[in-house]
Amino acid sequence: MKIIKYFIVIVAVLTSTAACNELLDQMPHDSISGNSMWRTEAHADQGVIGIYAALKGPTQGIYVASEDVPAGYYGFEAFGMTGQPRNALNNLLNTAVNPGNAIFSFTWRWCYTGIHWANNGIAYIPRIPMNEGKKARLVAECKVIRAFFYMRLNELFGSGGLGVPVYLEPVSPAECDRGQTPEAEVWATIIQDLTDAINTSELPNNQINGEGRISKGAAYAFRGRAYLITKDYDKAIADFEKVGECGYKLYNPTGNPSDYKQLFKEAQERCEEMIFSVQNIDDPAGYGSRVSLHIGAHTVGARDRPYGWSNIRVSKPAAELYEVLDGNTVKQFNWNDFIPEWESMDIESRRVFFIRDQKVNGADVHDQITTIISTQLDALPAEVSTLYLPEGNEARVKTAFANRDPRLEINTITPYANYLGTDMACTEESWYTLRFPVIGRSIFSDSPLAEINLNPGLPEDYYTSGCANEPRDMCYLYRKFVPEGLEHLRLLSNPIDEPLIRYADVLLMWAEALVEKNDINGAMAKVKEVRDRVGIPTMASSFADQTTARNYVRDERRRELLGEGVNFFDEMRWRTLKETKFSEGRAHTMWGGMNITNNLWQWIGDHWYTWPVPSAEIEMNPNLKRTPGWVY
Repeated sequence: MKIIKYFIVIVAVLTSTAACNELLDQMPHDSISGNSMWRTEAHADQGVIGIYAALKGPTQGIYVASEDVPAGYYGFEAFGMTGQPRNALNNLLNTAVNPGNAIFSFTWRWCYTGIHWANNGIAYIPRIPMNEGKKARLVAECKVIRAFFYMRLNELFGSGGLGVPVYLEPVSPAECDRGQTPEAEVWATIIQDLTDAINTSELPNNQINGEGRISKGAAYAFRGRAYLITKDYDKAIADFEKVGECGYKLYNPTGNPSDYKQLFKEAQERCEEMIFSVQNIDDPAGYGSRVSLHIGAHTVGARDRPYGWSNIRVSKPAAELYEVLDGNTVKQFNWNDFIPEWESMDIESRRVFFIRDQKVNGADVHDQITTIISTQLDALPAEVSTLYLPEGNEARVKTAFANRDPRLEINTITPYANYLGTDMACTEESWYTLRFPVIGRSIFSDSPLAEINLNPGLPEDYYTSGCANEPRDMCYLYRKFVPEGLEHLRLLSNPIDEPLIRYADVLLMWAEALVEKNDINGAMAKVKEVRDRVGIPTMASSFADQTTARNYVRDERRRELLGEGVNFFDEMRWRTLKETKFSEGRAHTMWGGMNITNNLWQWIGDHWYTWPVPSAEIEMNPNLKRTPGWVY
């Protein structure tokens, strides 16, 4: 049974979190206190479930997804290279960013709330009269969760040696006056918590088909990641090997690329690849994920309501990382291979290649379609508009996606690809084709303005045009984690768990560590395991030397883990965001033009790689050091 089902029960009894300040004082003041709550085995069970619940909602919905409800780990995609936001992210990505930004406070508060809840469990569970083995297991689970939150804090706010305040016991708000513990000591604390969990015999090796709780394999995976970040590569490699010994492996029952797609369906939430996930449930109280709403195409819905907002889209550079299959080899994708005029044209003129077909079988789709096509063509120079092919434009673009790494189509809706959504009434499943331009935003298959209703003579395989929530630009949209048709009951409560770490992630971190050890053949073998699942050759030329191999492993992580909120933390620890995201300047259309709904992205300097201690924390705690480079 999913842990999250119990969350509503524990809200009423969970301890006051002993928060460090007003930002952390999350629980009601009339809740049962730490000393009085942790008295019985039932209290212990409920309290630990509450600690798991603290993992939910890590990103600030109002800036990531246009609603004041915390968003999931997919929200971090907007910050990284592989995703692009529709919104301005509260100026996070431009020169107006400062330590008072609410995103910094939200993230700081989220992590310390989880830490203080975990501290309560670690401190009080040993005092409860109950089975000693169960006590040990519950404390181990709490320590892994505490380590996870400190890992996030130290990566974001503690890098460059600064570190973050460390609290390992319950404290009152008045006692929350510590300064930063140096970064290396925080990593040592994280590693010690994970080591304690690993050394707990009562902690099971894995949770395959289990309850979704912490396992020894998860502790090894997180500790290996900590060793990787701290450049202790031998220990990282040893831990990643232990994850496999605990029973985890790639989900690959059929040996077909479809296994990768099925991995992100509800049926595989507890499969052998999912090491640890934040649990969601399709429940009217809203204990699921809002991923469908926040990243889905506009005509994606569920049985209760339509309308995906697509506030986070796949970035153009990320989509173009998926290679082209060429027999038994692969090569880097290049638009010029499919559209010879590409390189000779300015970015905005490339729009002409993405304009939809005016005709089907020699006849106009409809006069309204002809009008919106003419409007687009009239906005282009005459010598450019002549490159438009009324009956072959869509086919020309589709050739660029016809023989690519299968993960591109599994993760992403590409131009003129079909996807299964719903009608506006949410009573029927409907196929859509992502086209540009469209008549309007809310044109569902049961709308009078849908092409299939404007022109009943269209072929049966001609589907209504789909789009993003902002239809004026054509962008790559997510498929991963987004429901197909009427697959889910509720749009606002997606039941798919959010993986925090899975075995493919472990294999690719393992490959990273091997590259840094200059074991290039070993690194290639780990990457090959991941690519073999989807039938993609792994070329020796991609591992010609250490630098080439390092860059290729990073690109493979961007391809494999797209949409999972991993990339932002990768780019931060690699210190590559300046080149991979900020160099783009702004969110892009498929042809590379600027997305009209986003502010400019402006690099402020390398101090961006260490997020600032929030201004509010500095004001409340004089022992905190201001983060170097930031103006308070």
